[in-house]
Amino acid sequence: MPENAPIAYLGPEGTFSHLLARKRFGENASLLPCPDLSGVFRVLQENENAQAVVPIENSSGGTIYDTMDLLIRNAGKIHVREDLVLDVRLALLGRQGGEVREIYSHFAPLQHHREWLETQYPGAEFHPVASTAVAASLAARSQVAVALASPGAASIYGLDVLRFPIRPEVLNVTRFYVIGHSLAPARENAPHKTALVFRLKNRCGSLHSFLGHFSRAGVNLRMIVSRPVPGHPETYVFFVEVDGAATAQNAAPSSPVDTALAGATTECETLASLGSFPVGDRFDS
Repeated sequence: MPENAPIAYLGPEGTFSHLLARKRFGENASLLPCPDLSGVFRVLQENENAQAVVPIENSSGGTIYDTMDLLIRNAGKIHVREDLVLDVRLALLGRQGGEVREIYSHFAPLQHHREWLETQYPGAEFHPVASTAVAASLAARSQVAVALASPGAASIYGLDVLRFPIRPEVLNVTRFYVIGHSLAPARENAPHKTALVFRLKNRCGSLHSFLGHFSRAGVNLRMIVSRPVPGHPETYVFFVEVDGAATAQNAAPSSPVDTALAGATTECETLASLGSFPVGDRFDS
């Protein structure tokens, strides 16, 4: 990738996506905040050298469906280049001594800490917003609001860290993909995964038959998600993530993933690969 190629992320500054992009690519990288995930993918569509950091799954809130739907829509055009994990560390941001009537955050942190928040601030209104950084910016405009956000967002938005950590006994991590137009080079001695998007033939046992090829090849299934196909009632497309890497296209099968795909493809109406990619580092927030 060119040195100055943009790295798009879900903004504004202070989001966990921003924090991870900065840790992974460095302070001097051309980091580009986007107002929403659709904007992140537009950057990729408009610049073939661009990459992006997108959240895919949170250990408390589950699958990030906005990301999943955009990956499915762009299957075959966009590839996953790396799998990264961020240990999500949250703080309650606001103004010292202020009253708390409103609490802003992304839906996942609100869900993760809801019981604690209801105990500490009974009667406060919960406001899920697009990101924890947006939450901090909204809290900064009010004298009676706080935000669950990265502690690093406090200095950006002129807030104080009121309570930290919130629930230290519960581990909360978010998994991210680095995505781009090109496939990732294999990384020696690193584990790899492969992501696929497929639609099955409409017959009894089709999913069982598809997955059976991976089981018989000894390929571990990491993740499976089904999503409706817009405009086609009762029609679904599947996203799966499996352990291991496929070899180059048109090469003779030489890995368990290749063996599984050789049979599984026959079960599908359509199948597109998002690529095989290394499992990268784990970062602290």
